[in-house]
Amino acid sequence: MAIVRWSSMAIPVTVLGAELLSLANGAVSAPGAAISSDGSFFCDVEFISSTAFSPTSGALVDVWMLRSVDGGNSFEDGAAGSLPPREADATIAVRSGTLITPRAGYPEILLPPGTYRPIARNRTGVVFPASGVSVRMATYTQQAD
Repeated sequence: MAIVRWSSMAIPVTVLGAELLSLANGAVSAPGAAISSDGSFFCDVEFISSTAFSPTSGALVDVWMLRSVDGGNSFEDGAAGSLPPREADATIAVRSGTLITPRAGYPEILLPPGTYRPIARNRTGVVFPASGVSVRMATYTQQAD
């Protein structure tokens, strides 16, 4: 029987930054830059705000990895203001509170092969701050002995 081990997690990279600044509640961000697979099967994502804001009870941030089957020339439906016609790849629960700087994550998203672009939807109940908001990801894979 094989023993399954996780590889080391890659250094986290910001995949959405400027796209999230002042994003209205319920709005969908513009897509981030295209990401080419490094061979990793999974990633953990995190939503970070270094600027204080006040998420309401039940606050969420949805993240999709929009897939490309032609090497990054075109991507599945989803754009600023337009939701993809499928469930989010990750729904990050964000702590509620008054003037807080949340840092929240979601583990083990299955990554597509090839090229993909991230987008996010703000469901925190309030507008995101005008600075200091991002979504980061760190990739990893399974290794069998």
